[in-house]
Amino acid sequence: MRNPPPGDVYEKKYTGETVLTANGVPIVDGLRVFTNNLDRGVIDLSRANYEWNGVENRYVLWFDVLVDTTYKGEPTSSRDLQSDDRVATRFEGKDA
Repeated sequence: MRNPPPGDVYEKKYTGETVLTANGVPIVDGLRVFTNNLDRGVIDLSRANYEWNGVENRYVLWFDVLVDTTYKGEPTSSRDLQSDDRVATRFEGKDA
């Protein structure tokens, strides 16, 4: 059974709390990360907010990653919506 969020609040504002990447690094503006599809870029928290995930029974932080390099290493420019458990600062021993 999925638990409803506290007070039935499904979304809430991010106010600077410590939230970690998939590999345990605190998420901050400008942190360089790999996205879940291995593109690389920097975190932008200007539109960050939490959304309730009933399966995980927790609030998940969603934010933008300003992608500058594709998974193939090619330059690009895009904005990708990611969550805390979908980004990491290292992959197979390499820094993002």
